[in-house]
Amino acid sequence: MIFKYSFRVYTTLVLICGGLLSAVQVLNAEFDGDVRLWQSLSINAYEDDNWRITAGAQSRLFDEGKFLGAWLLFPTVQYKVHPNLDLGATYLLEDIRSDCGDDYGRLHIFWLHASPHWQLSDNLKFSMRHVLGLREIEGSDDYWISRHRFGLDYKLEDYGRLVGIGASTEVFVRYDTDEIFENRFIPLKTTFKISERSKLSLYLMTQSKRAVGGSSWKTAYVFGQSLSYKF
Repeated sequence: MIFKYSFRVYTTLVLICGGLLSAVQVLNAEFDGDVRLWQSLSINAYEDDNWRITAGAQSRLFDEGKFLGAWLLFPTVQYKVHPNLDLGATYLLEDIRSDCGDDYGRLHIFWLHASPHWQLSDNLKFSMRHVLGLREIEGSDDYWISRHRFGLDYKLEDYGRLVGIGASTEVFVRYDTDEIFENRFIPLKTTFKISERSKLSLYLMTQSKRAVGGSSWKTAYVFGQSLSYKF
């Protein structure tokens, strides 16, 4: 009975997300946006009271999901220095394809991040993540950026496999030009418990960017899926 209920909830949310994306596609001609699909996999390889080691991978489909625009690999190490603060480091390898060709450019990104978080109630959690990173682009100049994310997560009970909802926003700052150049806003994220060791998150995101030195913003609309597994 619980499985049938959770399946109905899951199906309903997928249809809602699909409907929203269809509405976005209608607006693409006017706003010159794109609909993109992001798929992520995160494996929690080791965890104790203080340490956590994860391995992550992500693919990004561009042009309404017609071609592979980017893929990423990112192992991460985190250490809990306080019940409300985690520190970590990530190496990210990214290949991204040009919109007008078949060639991929390679990025090596090194992150240091601090993630404070507070339990506002039994079910509501507020979290931040502040990241300082060096982007090394093959064939181009390196530069430093920072990322700052703010999120709210609400734990659900008695909803079958649907165990949480959330929302977040994240801004990107580039230090060689001293400007904000990207924002990622997630108005809705849903999390489902697949098994005792795995969870699936579905989210909608607007990804806004502007070129270096530019004043106009361009926006892509992302439907994301993230699967996590814990050993």
